[in-house]
Amino acid sequence: MDAKRLEQFREKTREVKMLERKIEKLEKQSKESVSDVVQASMDTFPYTRRSLKITGRDNRSHRRMMDLKDRLIKRKRELELEVEEIEAFIETVEDSGIRQILELRYIDGLKWREVSHEVYGYPSEELARIKLKRFLIK
Repeated sequence: MDAKRLEQFREKTREVKMLERKIEKLEKQSKESVSDVVQASMDTFPYTRRSLKITGRDNRSHRRMMDLKDRLIKRKRELELEVEEIEAFIETVEDSGIRQILELRYIDGLKWREVSHEVYGYPSEELARIKLKRFLIK
């Protein structure tokens, strides 16, 4: 695991939520129907003219929406797998201090100064950063 992938954790979780909102919106739109009014006549004499309202679904736009929804779902699954990989990596770290640094920095999004203060009790941002860098190099 490298620092770049770890730094992407929060962005990927935000993107998953964004994709969920988009998928929800598409599902609502796909349930909407279109309607129109047409002129018709009775099928028997006196063949009186009347207006009829017809409703249905625009198949072309519905198909495009479903294709887009499928692509969004696929991308969401890929992101969820990447997020799960990062979480699994953090859980497998044996060193408690490093695990805390990983959790606080990459999952909770704290700044390095806050991470050092939380883990080591004083706000030297360099200590946590250096320890993590050495761990990731191994």
